Amino acid sequence: MISASQFEDYAEEFSAATDKSDVFDRYYSPDATFDHPYKGIFHGKAEIVGFWNSGEGAGHAGVLETLQLKNFITSDDRIAAEFEIEWRCTEDTIYLGPRKKGEVFRGRCAAFYWCVNGKFSHVTVYLNLIDKADSKSE
Repeated sequence: MISASQFEDYAEEFSAATDKSDVFDRYYSPDATFDHPYKGIFHGKAEIVGFWNSGEGAGHAGVLETLQLKNFITSDDRIAAEFEIEWRCTEDTIYLGPRKKGEVFRGRCAAFYWCVNGKFSHVTVYLNLIDKADSKSE
């Protein structure tokens, strides 16, 4: 079972890493599945890391993503987590809509993790973007 402090470490490492390969190796099973509500389902390290990384041709091209853990619940081999997410645009991008370099946008996320041998084997993400009017009041 993964503890709350281990999960917080994961969220911090994920947020800090430009290349998510090491994060994947430490926290995910090699054949893991990542289910994103807008971008699709990704299988295994190459697809998942390719989606997460922010370099050219990556799923997160032009954005840096920061996770802020709000809630964490675990039971046996399952985790439910709530995050606030911030995306900073490092270039013009179309990630979750057209965005300009320098723009910052946010979302709220619920994610459900299934674990095998202490690593994530399947993740399902639910995501709500916060529009600009809402983000100013927070």
